[in-house]
Amino acid sequence: MILVRYVLKEHLAPFLLALFVITFLFVVDFLVTILDNVLSKGLPLSTVLEIFALNIVWMLSLSIPMAVLVACLMAFGRLSGDQEITAMKAAGISPLAMMRPVLLVGILVSELLILFNNWLLPEANHRSVELMSAVSRKKPHAFIDAGKLTTQFPGVQLWVDRIDPSTGMLYGIQIFETEGKGPPRVVLADSASMDYADHGATLMLRLKSGENHMADKDDPSGYFRIRFSSEDFAIKNVNDRLERRDRKHRSDREMPVDMMLDVIEEAKKNEARIVKESHQTLFPDLVHLREFALGDSIVPKNGKWDIQADSLRHIRALRDVAIAERTRLRLVHRTSERVTSERKRQAQYWVEVHKKFSTSVACLIFVLIGAPLGIMARKGGIGTGVIYSIAFFVLYWVCLIGGENLADRLIVSPTLAMWISNAIIGTIGILLTWKMVRDRYSGTTPLGHVKNFFGNIWKKIHRKKTSLPEENS
Repeated sequence: MILVRYVLKEHLAPFLLALFVITFLFVVDFLVTILDNVLSKGLPLSTVLEIFALNIVWMLSLSIPMAVLVACLMAFGRLSGDQEITAMKAAGISPLAMMRPVLLVGILVSELLILFNNWLLPEANHRSVELMSAVSRKKPHAFIDAGKLTTQFPGVQLWVDRIDPSTGMLYGIQIFETEGKGPPRVVLADSASMDYADHGATLMLRLKSGENHMADKDDPSGYFRIRFSSEDFAIKNVNDRLERRDRKHRSDREMPVDMMLDVIEEAKKNEARIVKESHQTLFPDLVHLREFALGDSIVPKNGKWDIQADSLRHIRALRDVAIAERTRLRLVHRTSERVTSERKRQAQYWVEVHKKFSTSVACLIFVLIGAPLGIMARKGGIGTGVIYSIAFFVLYWVCLIGGENLADRLIVSPTLAMWISNAIIGTIGILLTWKMVRDRYSGTTPLGHVKNFFGNIWKKIHRKKTSLPEENS
């Protein structure tokens, strides 16, 4: 029991340190991305802290598994570097016994992370989307960036070449109005200032020296060009106040497992319904048309090609068949697209279901990697933990993200896509643990262990190949 407490105590400080550092890096990246737009809204401190709290949830879901890996590498590396592992072996304690309490804690953390990813993470994502949607409606001009197309405004797309940071004036303006009773309109202006009207519900652009371009609704081939020295352009349905609205729609990242399973079941029913409808209406007609075309011909049996009235009837019939077949082929293509869309929808949600479990189980997988690598490295510095952690974590997420893309395109199954990274890393961890227990390569580096292991396998295969001819002879 003393050994268990000691080993776990050695892991606590590295785990907390790694969790803080990794989460801090995520926070810095998040703040760099969004802080300027958030602060320009004039939001109260409580709202800014709420945005931070809601987004730190997804950061923790990523940083906890990586912190487990760093903690195992640093803790066991320090124990090995200070010869404490050697002393424990001399006392008859195997390395596997030292790993056992950490493995049990890894299982516990994995189970807690499953609950975290299934209940807290989707709800935090949902509330974060609602809050950011409300923020985007408050002072939406804060999202106007020079050299980028702004699409936050309802029915309007805005392009600005330059923004004066001191006065807020806009220069080189192009406005694409896509909604309204009349035809689409394009507005060009040299400069503009911004103001609010209707208690913040309408954003007014005071345009200077520009032109209006719009198509003629009576003659689409022509258009009008109207020049102006000054003009007001109103963008409605924006709001200067922070008003939150309940969103009934949730994306896959905003749903727990039970809600995603309901969506998957609905997609399965839609797919079955589409297939059933096609079998009842589309395919019988195609079979009938094919049989009619194969049983008809414009070539007489005597081989003569003179066109008679009866032959003209056959030609018209075949023409109608060809037109009908083209129509049916379009229907077949459309039906195939609908079925593929429902299958991609199922795959998308199955990916998220498996991801909640696979990323949580990664805590246990990283223990299998971190413990033997830390013991074999014989160094307890933070540099060792960081280097190996980054290497295996990058490998893990490359496999995970690549598998997700393949599953969304229906190339591989969602189960294989989300668990292949765990299988690869877990297999390497089990092999390293086995080598550590056998203690055959105590004088080499961790990379040397992997190289020696696969080198021995290759030697055995080569030895068997060279011995086969002798046996046959």
